[in-house]
Amino acid sequence: MNAKQIWQTAIERLRTRVNSAVFTTWFQGTSALSFQDSVFIIRVPTTFAKAQLETRFQELIRSTLIDVTGGPVEVRFEVTKEQPSASDASSDQGSYRPAKRTYRLSKGRLSAPLRGKRVPPADGATTMNAMAPSTPPENAYRQKKEDYGIPQRSATSYNPEPASEPPTALSYVSYPEGQDIPAESIRKEPIKTQEYSPVHPSIEGLLNPRYTFSSFIVGKSNKLAHATSLAVAENPGRVYNPLFLYGGVGLGKTHLLHGIGHAGESAGLNVLYTTSEKFTNEIINAIRFQKTEEFRAKYRQIDILLVDDIQFIAGKESTEEEFFHTFNSLHNANKQIVVTSDRPPKAISSLQDRLRSRFEWGLLADVQPPEYEHRLAILRSKCDSLRFTVPANVIEYIARPVCSSVRELEGALNRVIAYATLHDAPLTVSLAAQALEHIYDTKPPVTSNLTVEEVFDGVCRYYNVNPQLVRGKQRDRDIVWPRQVAMYLMREETTASLLQIGSALGGRDHSTIMHGWEKVHAEIGNNEQVRQEIAAVLDSLQNRSF
Repeated sequence: MNAKQIWQTAIERLRTRVNSAVFTTWFQGTSALSFQDSVFIIRVPTTFAKAQLETRFQELIRSTLIDVTGGPVEVRFEVTKEQPSASDASSDQGSYRPAKRTYRLSKGRLSAPLRGKRVPPADGATTMNAMAPSTPPENAYRQKKEDYGIPQRSATSYNPEPASEPPTALSYVSYPEGQDIPAESIRKEPIKTQEYSPVHPSIEGLLNPRYTFSSFIVGKSNKLAHATSLAVAENPGRVYNPLFLYGGVGLGKTHLLHGIGHAGESAGLNVLYTTSEKFTNEIINAIRFQKTEEFRAKYRQIDILLVDDIQFIAGKESTEEEFFHTFNSLHNANKQIVVTSDRPPKAISSLQDRLRSRFEWGLLADVQPPEYEHRLAILRSKCDSLRFTVPANVIEYIARPVCSSVRELEGALNRVIAYATLHDAPLTVSLAAQALEHIYDTKPPVTSNLTVEEVFDGVCRYYNVNPQLVRGKQRDRDIVWPRQVAMYLMREETTASLLQIGSALGGRDHSTIMHGWEKVHAEIGNNEQVRQEIAAVLDSLQNRSF
């Protein structure tokens, strides 16, 4: 088989492997360019289509071509225009034909060929040459557009030959100048064409092809978040609406968000993935260029809205205002809303109360750091995806330190593999220790005998604050800072878990504890006065007899 036949066979198989909307958008308009030395080159119409095929579908295309050819295939894409055949070139010799416009004219506007023409009367008795200098009144243009549902040709695509095929939704019909429009071509009803949709799931919100439910490793730490995300993907808009996923960085929230998006696309739904930063920028541009109606139409005519890192809209009044109305519009229409954050709604202090209450309206699902068995499963899955054999004891060594991020865990594995490859050495525990000696935290284990209660009492005594206020919800500076110092010292100087620390501080969530710890940790690194203050608090705890 030649390249054209191979691609034709592959296209038919790909049609059954992706949904129709995706196939129409990205695979129609492609063709085979060549197939030599196991390199299959595919012609694509645009640079954007090339980028999409390379990032989202290259592996699928390659496996399909391997099935068709029965041998190894490397896939490449080239942006080139289709060359006209010899017969077309001879018939069009001496004439220039630019590409047809594939967009539709806005309502009430006319294409260039209609300018300077009069509308032929109903009986077709009189026609007007296109070069006539007179200009018909505006109502004649409107009547022409309303009475004839015929797409107009572009100004330079004149064709003296009658149309050989009936007009379709995307074809442009031309008639010789001075010739009446055939009566059978006149329609009282406009030709039905595919309306432009301001939202396209594959263009507006690019979903990561690797982030699917099948590649998500489930453990105790994320079981609830995974189960609720799966339920939302199967019944969008009917259960858990909105779904609010929260947890620390690198724990899989975005992975679940994209998994919901992929499931929605497979079901033929309009899915829009965005980040709070992009949402804010689009609002700014919409206000700046007076396109707020287009912005609202884009975000309110979808089936599933996915917003990542929603905490960053807090304090931005215009963004919060627009998101509030978008939320109401989608929720009232039973459309699914899924958002992620690094903390629960109550911990986003500058968020408007009306948005906070709506986020808490559906279901809050947290994602916690993976436990040891979960880390083992993640590393084994990563090794399988990399097709790299790693001894079990090396995987256990990498997984053993407590890790607060899946990204950190996968990064450690990548470093060990790269270290072994560059040094051309076998993978052993000692080699892994050398590779990670500057990565993993090597601080000695906690040797203090302090308890959570002792730290709490000592911090309250040092700052002279009421313990009930520290455990409460008051957010004054003189209460919040001692509370965060207590979080930091409890995590650093005791063996208590995040859950135990949160319970001691009034039933706070583990992500709130992590936020307080990070706040104090950052201040210690940047402020010498804070560093001395924390050292003084710790000294008072260690030197006091309880």
